[in-house]
Amino acid sequence: MDLRILKTFHVVSIYLNFTKAAEVLNYSQPTISQQIKTLEDEIGHTLFNRVGKKMFLSQVGKLLKTHTEKVFSVMEELEHDLKKFEKPFGNLTIAAPEFYCGYYLSHFLGPFIKLHPQVNLKLHCSNTRETLRLVSSNKADIGFIAGKQNQYGIEEILIDEEDLVLVANPAITHNRTVQEILDDCPFITYGMDEIIQGCLREIQCIPKTIVECGSEEAIKQAVISQAGIALLSELIIKDEVERGSLKVLYRFPKRLPTYIIYHENLKDFSNVTAFIDLVIEKWRTV
Repeated sequence: MDLRILKTFHVVSIYLNFTKAAEVLNYSQPTISQQIKTLEDEIGHTLFNRVGKKMFLSQVGKLLKTHTEKVFSVMEELEHDLKKFEKPFGNLTIAAPEFYCGYYLSHFLGPFIKLHPQVNLKLHCSNTRETLRLVSSNKADIGFIAGKQNQYGIEEILIDEEDLVLVANPAITHNRTVQEILDDCPFITYGMDEIIQGCLREIQCIPKTIVECGSEEAIKQAVISQAGIALLSELIIKDEVERGSLKVLYRFPKRLPTYIIYHENLKDFSNVTAFIDLVIEKWRTV
């Protein structure tokens, strides 16, 4: 059935008057009459009866009206709900490694909620691999990751590049090369991705033992406690280097890119676009 014709029937069934229905729908009266006849021919029953100048619904017309009331009630609810998403509304789930949650995202949550109080925010602290999984499975709307992933269906926006440094506790570095330290101590990392492997190749060092940790903060604390050495963003260890609790062994010219990621089917979702716009505008100032 043609939804447009059903709408015509529905309006006529309310007013029981072709002239009034034509005014409401902005149709000519002959158009109303033709559409009702078309619908009657399609279902094989008369929908309206006349007694003198008065119009009444037939039994089939009454039955059809009960259904069109449901149909157009649902459509009105749908239109109402869709209007909510013309501006940010509902839920927004963000996933990011602990480093980004602590150093960056905390600065964006307050301003975003102030701008869009109808949005409920949820923040997941997870490593880059888990963040990518959450975004890919639509369990998170936005993610922040270190390094380019090139995963099908995932959009990436480059927002920053950070300096990478190899660090250790000064107590385990006395008169030793990086390889000599790695022969005795594990390399602590959140994963051996291409960027980390490339950095190790650059200094021609091969770790004998690798320990994986779930967060950058845990890696930093492990290095401070002399558990091993690690490759980290300069920003996360800046204070410790200044205090002398960590020592920079090597500063890499290759920088670590930071990306905002989201699933391609959310590119027009107002919650996602509004948060990304805020991050792009404010990231450098943070």
